[in-house]
Amino acid sequence: MNPLSSLPPVPESALPRSVRQGTPEDRKAYQAALGFERVMVEQMLKTMTSSGPLHEGPQAPAIQGAFADSLLMAGGLGLAAHLHPQIRESMR
Repeated sequence: MNPLSSLPPVPESALPRSVRQGTPEDRKAYQAALGFERVMVEQMLKTMTSSGPLHEGPQAPAIQGAFADSLLMAGGLGLAAHLHPQIRESMR
């Protein structure tokens, strides 16, 4: 399974203008940037919750993933928007 295809749907309004008005390649590059941001956010959550109840138990990975997805659907941390131009350029 492709990890990028499992990204949560991001509302059109949360996408940068260059992606909304861009080409399919712009959207593909932004999706890759979002995938990287999601992995980073999930790793940060694992570190932040390493000594609490959100780190232990069989549901911990699902809860951490849901937090990361929710953050992305709300616009994320902004990392994807900064990575997008470099990823787009490397696709050319």
